[in-house]
Amino acid sequence: MSLAIRFFDPITEVERLPWELLLDADPNRDLVTAYLKQSLVLVAFDSENPDKLLGVLVFQGRLKEWEILNVAVAPACQNQGIGKRLLQACLREITKRQDQKQILIKTGDLTSPALTLYQKMGFKQIAFIKDYFVENYPEPIYEEGEQLRNQVILAYTPSSTCS
Repeated sequence: MSLAIRFFDPITEVERLPWELLLDADPNRDLVTAYLKQSLVLVAFDSENPDKLLGVLVFQGRLKEWEILNVAVAPACQNQGIGKRLLQACLREITKRQDQKQILIKTGDLTSPALTLYQKMGFKQIAFIKDYFVENYPEPIYEEGEQLRNQVILAYTPSSTCS
């Protein structure tokens, strides 16, 4: 497999949105729909089969920071470095814009592989919100058989180089 990453336009390519991936990372479709309209989207795909999306990353610039809102990799393709490549592409894009604002990523405290990846890439935990997912999502979310309750917020400050 030869992995490629490109920008994806959620407005003009709406019929091709990778909903299965997007909702795997954030099960609130209304929320995802709302933030997609104001976000940049990167997709990972096999260059030999460009119609099959293997991963997605959604990020958004704001006045004081950037936020990575959604990162998901197809279950059959996990642990192959696709999430890391998407994050690297995102960090490069933000750096290319010469934007030194901090980059936030919010995730559940049970998401061990994701947390490990984010920390290896230089993200540092800056906040912990108890019962965030219980209070803000209409249906319980389960990860590895356990109900997701708490949110972890991590931050990264870009430099002129990205790993």
